[in-house]
Amino acid sequence: MKIRKPQYAKTLIIVLLINLIAHFAYSQTTTPASNDQVDLKKLEDKYWAAKDDDYGVIQNRTFSKTGKLYLSAVYGPLINDPFAKAKATGAMLGYFINEDFGVEFSYLTYGSTQNDTVTSYETQFGGAKPDFNLVKASKTLSLTYTPFYAKMAFMNIGILYFDMGFTLGLGQSDYEIQKVNKDGVGNKSQANEMQSATSYEIGFVQQLFINRNVAFRLDIKNSFYQQNSKQYEIGIGAPESSRLTNSKSANDTTITLGLTLFTN
Repeated sequence: MKIRKPQYAKTLIIVLLINLIAHFAYSQTTTPASNDQVDLKKLEDKYWAAKDDDYGVIQNRTFSKTGKLYLSAVYGPLINDPFAKAKATGAMLGYFINEDFGVEFSYLTYGSTQNDTVTSYETQFGGAKPDFNLVKASKTLSLTYTPFYAKMAFMNIGILYFDMGFTLGLGQSDYEIQKVNKDGVGNKSQANEMQSATSYEIGFVQQLFINRNVAFRLDIKNSFYQQNSKQYEIGIGAPESSRLTNSKSANDTTITLGLTLFTN
């Protein structure tokens, strides 16, 4: 049975209208209503912290220092005195308040003597000596600050843990005035004079941990203070007299290596 063209056109129009109505109904059911839209502010409040909050790094320290006493034994050279050769031997006793801050008392003694430069000068100029003093000891109370803590691989053998920091201290430096006549000639029959001065210390310290109780230690210490120089009148059979000739700034730089023992 054949469908006439007008009837065929009506049938096509009806099918198209049904498809449009079905599509519209589907769109209405899948499009969220305005009250179902995502509230970004609520998501931010729930899953994000406030923008002005501070964040700190949580460190998993294998070797903690907080609340520990320690004792260090050190040894090393005085490196910047043009007239002296000296090796420092000493000890540090300290306590860490927390991982960053601590207090420390250090004592260094120097077996300082005049170096080859002074000896050559005396030989060349008939016993005349330059104007210099010899540092003999230092005692310092310091605040320690160790903001750096890290670990590193060593030749694919193991992991090394170390920290690095600074010291700022106040103390006393003892030095020996070398007795020289007014003509510059040294007098070896007279004992040299010891004096002390208030010193200020700035240092660098690094520790390499072996285990929780033992660490290797490296220090670079710089002490600053004022030294006096004197000129002596020394005659045979006559009493000795002296007068202050000048006061000069001194800076002693010492590098020491040592071993630190920590309490449990």
